[in-house]
Amino acid sequence: MHIIAGLLGLVGSLMVARSHMPTAFTGFFHPAALVLLLGAPPSILLVGHDLRSIWDAVRVLAEALRYRPRAAQSQMVIDLYRFGREIKQGRPVEAERALATAKDPLLREVGPLLLQPGGGNEVRETIGTLVYARLARVRGAEDVFRSLFRTTPAVGLMGTIVGLVNMLMNLRNFEQIGPGMAVAQLATFYGLILAYGLWGPLAKRVDSYGRDLAVSARLLERGLVGIADGRSLHDLRLLGGDGAPTADTEKAA
Repeated sequence: MHIIAGLLGLVGSLMVARSHMPTAFTGFFHPAALVLLLGAPPSILLVGHDLRSIWDAVRVLAEALRYRPRAAQSQMVIDLYRFGREIKQGRPVEAERALATAKDPLLREVGPLLLQPGGGNEVRETIGTLVYARLARVRGAEDVFRSLFRTTPAVGLMGTIVGLVNMLMNLRNFEQIGPGMAVAQLATFYGLILAYGLWGPLAKRVDSYGRDLAVSARLLERGLVGIADGRSLHDLRLLGGDGAPTADTEKAA
């Protein structure tokens, strides 16, 4: 169904752009080109992606825009230190409370394994599986915005071709050739602006979000394995860098 909707949207965008294509240059505002470039690329995207994947990409983008990697990693190490201290002191109830207040969702999901007998052996495999699923979701979102980045300049070229055809149909008036050519080029101009000014940077932001999640997951794996192996909690300080637990945070915990 989404394929049919995408094809209909593409045809509709082309028809609207063709019927409202001006023949005289009136400035850089080109309504027909805007309609084409705001309607055709999402329609092409809909041919290759269903609505659920597109909506999920929007949600991932919202997460990426809100995510602050240094603050998130520092808070994760602090929560991990608190959890590890309770485990080391043999207080499972307090350890569960520490997990309940942890900010990192991966820590909340994997941490309970250490409260079970022999659960420490499953930490690596569980984290690897969950991280793979999360990164696959992020890569899917990145693919959505990369698709928009690739198709928007091509759609702008389509608008330019439509404008040139419209200009060639009015060759009797040679005074309109120059303005008609300018109007035709505006579609390519808009396409480049949208591709390199909007879709490209958004795809890059999602890509950076995925890499930050991978780093955080690696730090979390290292910390949980250290707790499971009974290593000193002071090793967690090396993971946090500037966000390592200090004496004040330890007292607050």
